[in-house]
Amino acid sequence: MEYKKISEEVSKKILAYIKDTSGWTEIKKGKHITVSVRPSTDYPGNIYRVEATMEQPAEKVFPFMYLPEYRTKWDKSLQSYKIVETIDQDTYIYHSVTHSFGLGLVPPRDFVYLVHIKKYNGLLTTNSTSVDHYKCPPCRSYVRGQTFPSSYACYPLPENPNHCRMIAIIQADLGGMLLPSVIQSVMPTSLMNLITDCRAGIKALK
Repeated sequence: MEYKKISEEVSKKILAYIKDTSGWTEIKKGKHITVSVRPSTDYPGNIYRVEATMEQPAEKVFPFMYLPEYRTKWDKSLQSYKIVETIDQDTYIYHSVTHSFGLGLVPPRDFVYLVHIKKYNGLLTTNSTSVDHYKCPPCRSYVRGQTFPSSYACYPLPENPNHCRMIAIIQADLGGMLLPSVIQSVMPTSLMNLITDCRAGIKALK
């Protein structure tokens, strides 16, 4: 599989999603966090956009979003999160397993995806999408989910470089027989919890 080619294609798409602020509908709001949604053009579902202000520099927040040594310590949604292959210093294959969520409405899922790290003059981004990998075949213990071009991105606030803005672009087909209404009901809260848990994790580990 041409992982490098895939990573470049996903990176271009993610940068366009980050820059495009039109067409989003705000569906949930918390303390310096907003969750918005619009129909995806990558799969028959929604693309979610989460924006949050973090009270730490971008360079500190960014590693917490994707490195296993940090993410496994704070992300309560994950049973397992690991790198299964390193393609190069900026490109990896990950395997993650979630806990059930939505009060048990959504059973555990597993995902296999490419993650490519790309930096643009202060904007730090992960760029990910599902791929197949021989080390992680589907198994009966979990429902195999699929991610479409998704990202965690951070950049310094111009008015306060010691704080940053985080943007998450999330597109996930959770697989199984879930009704769209179930996904739409649990995703906004799950995304809010992601930011809240990340904030708490950074404070605990600083």
